[in-house]
Amino acid sequence: MSRGDDKNDVIDRTIITTEKVDINERSSTLEPYLIQISGRETGQMHNLSGRTVKIGRDATCQIVLDDPHVSRVHAEIIHRGKEMILRDCGSTNGIFVNGRRLVEHALSNGDKILIGTRLYFKFCYQDAVEQNYQQNLFRAANIDSLTQLYNKKYLIDTLSKEFSFSKRNGQALSLMMIDLDHFKKINDTFGHIAGDLVLKSVGQYLIKHLRLENIAARYGGEEFAVILRNVNSDQALFIAERLRKAIESEKISYRGKDIEVTVSIGIATLENKNFETIEDLIQRADDYLYEAKEKGRNRTILKKAA
Repeated sequence: MSRGDDKNDVIDRTIITTEKVDINERSSTLEPYLIQISGRETGQMHNLSGRTVKIGRDATCQIVLDDPHVSRVHAEIIHRGKEMILRDCGSTNGIFVNGRRLVEHALSNGDKILIGTRLYFKFCYQDAVEQNYQQNLFRAANIDSLTQLYNKKYLIDTLSKEFSFSKRNGQALSLMMIDLDHFKKINDTFGHIAGDLVLKSVGQYLIKHLRLENIAARYGGEEFAVILRNVNSDQALFIAERLRKAIESEKISYRGKDIEVTVSIGIATLENKNFETIEDLIQRADDYLYEAKEKGRNRTILKKAA
């Protein structure tokens, strides 16, 4: 018997509406953003709402760009009525909007901005949903979820650009490869949750003890890497030893017990074009790291170029 033949059946009273919803009507307010679309911070977003934003190399700027072609205070974005105004602050290499060098410009949605000679940004208005989506994309592509450091892909991409720039301009570039000592023993003694805690803690030590322009990444497993831009071998050794001693002096507490952590470090420095490729630089730093572990761990190995 079909359902329609039964007089005792319950009548389906579901109502389907055909009311149209305007996708342009959003519950959240659109806000102005500057999105970096080139350089090592590609995908990073900066909210411009309700403030004057200075852009440059100086640490006092709201958007700090560690690039030698960017002036200390390069540009600023200010509110003027309902407009967002981009203004050059007397920079050396200027600001360009959609390919034209300008001193001042009222920004429009979608404008492509060049700061200096190689850092591109896009100006746009976004709501909270779009902003979260963009930030999540950036983090998923570039950030290690456990340590909150950059991941290996980001490190290699950045190192490739910095290596080419340093060779071209005759600047030093140092790479530290860092490995946790006896990490397997930590996992075997305290468990893998404690091991994860140690990795996260070391990540925080790297963030705490390194300058903003240094790039720290989780290279894989219990191994980390740090790019030291425009840092020669003597400076790199000083930074590495300061970092090694800081980690050694810390105690990581887990369930009422202290876990002692030490690291071994290998350093290779690009000086006088002594390396042809980034693979050569990485391999040399890794070789020195292995030597540090072979010689007893908790030490730094660096050998200057002849």
